[in-house]
Amino acid sequence: MKKIFYLTAALVAAACSGTVDPGDLTQEAPDEYVAPYTLSVDRTEVEASGSDYVTFALKDAYGRDLLADMKALQSVNIVSAEGQRVTRMETKTSFIANGTYHFTATFKGQESENTVEIVAKNRGQYEKYHKNVAIYKATATWCGPCAFMTRALEGVNEDTKNHSVELCWHYQDELAINSPGTAYDCGTVLANYYGGGGVPTVVLDLVTPVSEKSSSILETEVWQLRAKYPATCGLKLTSSVNSSTGMIDITAEMTSSTGGEYDLGLALLLNDQVIPSGTNDEGKYTHIVRATTGNYCMYSTAIQKVAKDASIEFSQSVPAPSDDVSKLSVVAFALVKNGEAARIDNIVEAKVGTVKDYVYNE
Repeated sequence: MKKIFYLTAALVAAACSGTVDPGDLTQEAPDEYVAPYTLSVDRTEVEASGSDYVTFALKDAYGRDLLADMKALQSVNIVSAEGQRVTRMETKTSFIANGTYHFTATFKGQESENTVEIVAKNRGQYEKYHKNVAIYKATATWCGPCAFMTRALEGVNEDTKNHSVELCWHYQDELAINSPGTAYDCGTVLANYYGGGGVPTVVLDLVTPVSEKSSSILETEVWQLRAKYPATCGLKLTSSVNSSTGMIDITAEMTSSTGGEYDLGLALLLNDQVIPSGTNDEGKYTHIVRATTGNYCMYSTAIQKVAKDASIEFSQSVPAPSDDVSKLSVVAFALVKNGEAARIDNIVEAKVGTVKDYVYNE
């Protein structure tokens, strides 16, 4: 009787505590899933094509796959240390960048006991040049809610930061600049077109408005744009301050890996400003657009046809602001057609006085 009582008590304790004695085969699986949880994949190497998928399984101590249970799947989160997430309620993912990814899973806040390593390779076969997404933000120094969007953009993961360039177009404030060829400032133009006239307005690559002030939403949208629109061109960017003219001379070179029609544009950014001076970081602004070509959100009349692996070049000089040159950067972007409108195919940023060379995918 003592032995029977002991086994019964142990089973009750296992069901309540969520642990299992692996040496006790007399236990029956309880209704609830039981730790430890083990994550596995059907393959550990994958093409970084965006269409080659890895499928996950997450098994409990009794070998039951939580991902096969739609109710349990709602409480599962699978993410890599490098920032790539498996979309909620999905059991598979694909890759659009080379690298080694280390995934763990959590179920109701409890992490899997192991990490799964996946190698993604050969991105260069599907996208020759490193792709950046343009994050356009219409904002204003007087706009309280804009601070929440700023924090969301600052909180995105490193992969997103490494594949995006942020430009802040100010709206009816002391940092706003006139939109070439219009009676409005650039921030107003963007807010009216993409955000119903309100700020903050965020639009990615001029095609995807984002209203949610959430880092995870921004990460997802940037990833989806990279997957949907691989870069068809690479950009090289050089700039210098001409002391004799007081101008910043900028040259952008673009090479197409596919051939097509492109329109090149430039912008000058001012970084790390606190407004008003002497206030705390709540009033800190960066990536402020101080000058831009007129095609910053639409095609100009200078569309050029570029053959595959051929190059075009665009140069312009802008007056050097009185600000510290170390806080200035330049941006080059390439526009392509998107229906009747335009889409940014690729964009790069470099500090004034430096060279940003072509970046290739392996």
